[in-house]
Amino acid sequence: MGNLLICYSSMSSSIFAAKKLLRKQLKDKLRKMSDPQKAKESSVIAEKVLGSEQYKKAHNICVYVSMQEEVCTEHIIENVFEKKKSLFVPYFNKEEMVMVKIRDMADYNSLPIDTYGVRQPTDYQERDHAMSTCGLDLILCPGLGFTENGHRIGRGKGYYDNYLAKYETIWGRQPCTIALAYSVQILDHVPTTDSDRVLDQVFSA
Repeated sequence: MGNLLICYSSMSSSIFAAKKLLRKQLKDKLRKMSDPQKAKESSVIAEKVLGSEQYKKAHNICVYVSMQEEVCTEHIIENVFEKKKSLFVPYFNKEEMVMVKIRDMADYNSLPIDTYGVRQPTDYQERDHAMSTCGLDLILCPGLGFTENGHRIGRGKGYYDNYLAKYETIWGRQPCTIALAYSVQILDHVPTTDSDRVLDQVFSA
């Protein structure tokens, strides 16, 4: 048993180190992308989302609010309201992430911008939470890197992995999960552990 524990600990340390290095490499790649290239790829990816059957069939949709180095989601958010779907966005703090409802585009535009440059509802406790109300049909996920078959490396906080695990416990199912990725974020391999969730699909330019 002792040898097994040592072996497992060694494997975990190796995966942690590999993830740390890969995150640094991906952040460097993203920093080198020009704004025009980001805008061009974001537009292509948004159209893929809006044209997908997963999006067309979904009513309750969670869309991440994009940071500067992430695939821009503003056009998708606008379309959610145009199509009379229900929008949820992530609110996160040091302890957890929850998906909270946004009423309309004016409500979205009024959200305060946090220190990371992301719009976040400070009144999240007063809003509907997807987990405890209507559930979700679709989650659009950010991340740093992805394989084409859905393996993901995030920023190391475990927000999405933990949320999806909790969601499955409460609802007995998973919403459809789709990652949005720039071309430089597509990888042949991502180091993973048992707690890392595999996404249903990855949309890239």
